Amino acid sequence: MGFDTKIKMSDLIDEMFSAIDQYYPGSKRKRKVTKEEKVKVVVEKTWDARPFVKTLPNGTDVELFTLGALAQALGRPIVTARTWEMLGYIPNAPYRLPDVTDKNGDVRKGRKLYSRAMVEAAVELFDKQGLLGLDRIEWSEIQQVPQQLAEMWEHIKKQETTNNADKAEKEK
Repeated sequence: MGFDTKIKMSDLIDEMFSAIDQYYPGSKRKRKVTKEEKVKVVVEKTWDARPFVKTLPNGTDVELFTLGALAQALGRPIVTARTWEMLGYIPNAPYRLPDVTDKNGDVRKGRKLYSRAMVEAAVELFDKQGLLGLDRIEWSEIQQVPQQLAEMWEHIKKQETTNNADKAEKEK
C-alpha cells in the first residue's frame, strides 16, 4: 500500500460516512436542517452609558444613575449593592424618580438615583481602601468606609442642591 492508496482509502471512508449526520439513526428519514441564528447581546462596558439627566429645583442639570450603574462601577452584582444599601453599608439613594402607577392601579416607587459625583466618589473611596476587585468585603474590618461614604455623599448633595444665588453670595 503506497501513500496514494492511503489517501484514496481515507477519502473513500470519508465519503461513505459523510451522509451519516443527514439521517436520523436507524431511519431513512432526513434530519431537519436548522439554521443557527446568532443572538446579539449588547453589553454596556461602562457604568455611565445611560444617565438620567434631571433638573433639580435649583435649576441645575445633574446626571443621575441607577443602583445598577453604581454596582457596575464598583464591580459588583446589583443584588450585592441592594443588600449593602439595605444593611447600611452604602447610604440610601439621595434622589428618586416619581412613583409610577401601573396598569393594575398599584403604585410602584420610583427608581433610586445617584449623581455622577456620588458614584465617582464611591469608586474613588473603594479604590483608596483597596476594596475594588476583592471577592468578599469584610465590613466589620472597615467600619469607617460607610461613614466616610455617607459624609462624602451628604457634602456632594449639599453642593448639588444649593441655589445658584446662594453660591454667588458665598463667593463674595
